[in-house]
Amino acid sequence: MKKNKLLLALVAVLGGLSLVGLNVFADDTGGTKFTMTISPPRQEITLIPGEVFEGTVEVSNPANAEQNLNYSVTVGSFNFGKDENGKTDYSFTDVDTITSYNQIMEWITLGKESGSVAPNTTDVIPFTITVPEDAPAGGQYATIIVQNDTEENDGNSGNVTIQNEIRFAAQIIAKVGGETREKGLIIENSIPSFLFGNPLSTTSVVKNEGNVHTDAEVTLQVWPLFSSEEIYTNEEDPTTVWIVPNTERLHVEERDLPMVGIFKVRQTVKIFGEESVMEKVVFVCPLWLLFIIIFAIILLIMWWIRKSKSQPHTKNKKSEE
Repeated sequence: MKKNKLLLALVAVLGGLSLVGLNVFADDTGGTKFTMTISPPRQEITLIPGEVFEGTVEVSNPANAEQNLNYSVTVGSFNFGKDENGKTDYSFTDVDTITSYNQIMEWITLGKESGSVAPNTTDVIPFTITVPEDAPAGGQYATIIVQNDTEENDGNSGNVTIQNEIRFAAQIIAKVGGETREKGLIIENSIPSFLFGNPLSTTSVVKNEGNVHTDAEVTLQVWPLFSSEEIYTNEEDPTTVWIVPNTERLHVEERDLPMVGIFKVRQTVKIFGEESVMEKVVFVCPLWLLFIIIFAIILLIMWWIRKSKSQPHTKNKKSEE
């Protein structure tokens, strides 16, 4: 259950669409009776020191819900933790140590701390951000966390069951005006030389050494070895990798190639004014085909050895005559 809660929390923070609750009340068939939606899932705003910003978050109860949705609201941090590869992973919590990049938690005032939403309706949660005059320039990050506090009525016995704690978060991504520093470092730009099968996986690691968030760009291009006609490119729509200040991000770009062939692959990574271009020749050969080739080579070597051994014997026989 803890793993499910953590997964839902991460989806809620990083999702690019409306955030829909997944493990809500379940019926006897394993379906769901209720869902909850919080929107917008992400707000990117600009703040000015000494001024007040006013915003809203909406909580919706779907039309097919069977009862009112009760909820509570808190302000949470936006954490820059580490994933299994040791690179930055984003999550949220209710309480966290105040750092130079989540001071905004102390600037946010919620218009309400709880509420109830009838089926097929939406409730609005207003909030204000009072920016101190001495607020540091650069990025500030927080979340508005909505927790489902609804109790489920058991229609058969009349009992009330308090459902599991389910929370969702809307990101507040702010940039405070003032002197900003935009500096990036490309730590890794890597392409494999040999593949036994799909997909082609290229990697890059970028570091944001500035004080504002940014999107690093990753472009992948693939050509046949003896042709200038691209079989894949995302030049017109590069992959963007969002990265906050003073953190590293690992990105893996994947693309399927023909099962067998030799290709030229180029990966270009950009962050702020930095650019890295890596180009390699990539051999693609399935493992089964590689075994056949190795077996054929072994047979050829054995044949050559037998032939070479028989030739001196023939020469000696002629010399005796």
